[in-house]
Amino acid sequence: MAEPSVLDEDTILRTIREWPREQQVHLARMILDPGLATLDPQTGRPYVTSEELRGIGAGNNPPPTDEDIERWRMEKYGE
Repeated sequence: MAEPSVLDEDTILRTIREWPREQQVHLARMILDPGLATLDPQTGRPYVTSEELRGIGAGNNPPPTDEDIERWRMEKYGE
């Protein structure tokens, strides 16, 4: 198996400087926020499976009552 080629920083920077600005910014965002790789490029929204959606609200506790939600709202906003 061949070893992957490793480029030095200067070679990488010279290559990237030739890219259009938009592509440079996209690369910077991908490096700083790897979660962007999980975004749908057309909508900008995260890819979420139906199984993940079902799990968002799952838990062992019963759902909050209207009174619980009102109490939380009062605690947060004081109205």
